[in-house]
Amino acid sequence: MRRERRGIPERTSFALSITPMIDVVFLLLVYFLLTSGFVSHERLLRTEPAPDRAQAAAESLTLEVEPLVIGLSRGDEGTRIALPEGLARVRDAAALEVALRDVLLSPTSPRGMFAADHPVRLAPAPDVPWVDVVAAFHAVTRAGYRSIAFGGGR
Repeated sequence: MRRERRGIPERTSFALSITPMIDVVFLLLVYFLLTSGFVSHERLLRTEPAPDRAQAAAESLTLEVEPLVIGLSRGDEGTRIALPEGLARVRDAAALEVALRDVLLSPTSPRGMFAADHPVRLAPAPDVPWVDVVAAFHAVTRAGYRSIAFGGGR
């Protein structure tokens, strides 16, 4: 009271309540726990299954098929087409198509020597015109063969 008489206001005491602050902190903690993602990163582990023993044995006994090599070379009379021994001699792409169709194994021709997926390799010499190489390629495809490669010129 003395202070009030002299004109000095009395100090008021502040009571700091911590309970609401703790409530807010816990609410923030719960909020961040619920909104953050706790994802475990899975990794892909690839394993190859053990091959079937019968299949593995059959694959180990299979032989690689030798391709049917068709040689193309340049001669005095134009491009020469050389087929392996035992096949007909041909002079041009039309005759090549007929000769290859005759040895194609199919339901209508069970005596054929080569299946449609038997590898065929065109082996042109470097001096053979590209037009003749393409004509031979088209003759092989029209004969019914599907596995055709280039290379191995003589």
